Amino acid sequence: MTLSELVTAVLLKATGKVTSLTSSDTKYQKVLGIANFYIQQWSNTKDVDWSSLYDAEYSIGTVSTTKTYELDSEIRKISDSRGDTVQVVKGGQLDEYNVVPADRLRTYDASAKVCAQMGHNLVFRTAFSSDSQWIGASILVPVYLYAESLEAANSEVPVDIPEWLVLMCAAEYVRNDITKQNQYPNLIGEANEVMQRMIDDNDAQVADVPIFFSNNGRTW
Repeated sequence: MTLSELVTAVLLKATGKVTSLTSSDTKYQKVLGIANFYIQQWSNTKDVDWSSLYDAEYSIGTVSTTKTYELDSEIRKISDSRGDTVQVVKGGQLDEYNVVPADRLRTYDASAKVCAQMGHNLVFRTAFSSDSQWIGASILVPVYLYAESLEAANSEVPVDIPEWLVLMCAAEYVRNDITKQNQYPNLIGEANEVMQRMIDDNDAQVADVPIFFSNNGRTW
């Protein structure tokens, strides 16, 4: 579903009328503002990491003589799921670091290949030395991103089931309209049902991800 299709669907759901608007119309801009608000709310759904916002190898830069690396603003969190590791890659060689809770990072031995998210930084247990073979290597991080906001008319709605966004936008659109606000509870109820379906579908995708083991028991 594109932004232009979303606007039409929202106004139809909210007013019962098919309405064609230009992007400069105040109603169009109102729906756009509501949509972008709820897209970010969806990105941050409590206790849910959306598979559609997952990037297994997001590059955050290269290794230098430090242990702290700033994360891009579009990153919501580093994944600490089983099997996910931070990869340091250079010249066809690979080194991997397990992601651990921030409050446990310093409990590991200084030589341990572990790292943690602290605030909006990736922090390794120890800094890389100036003579490390990994200086200049790419750092690839498994992350969950924020969904992109809608801008152009042909921007694609990033929500897994766009119907949820239509319903939430329609509910907000009518919330303060005295002639239509009685629709609000029903629209929210429908949206909650769709949200639960999205969560169930997302959980099913996560459950289907295979976990592989090598002979030494390490996950791949």
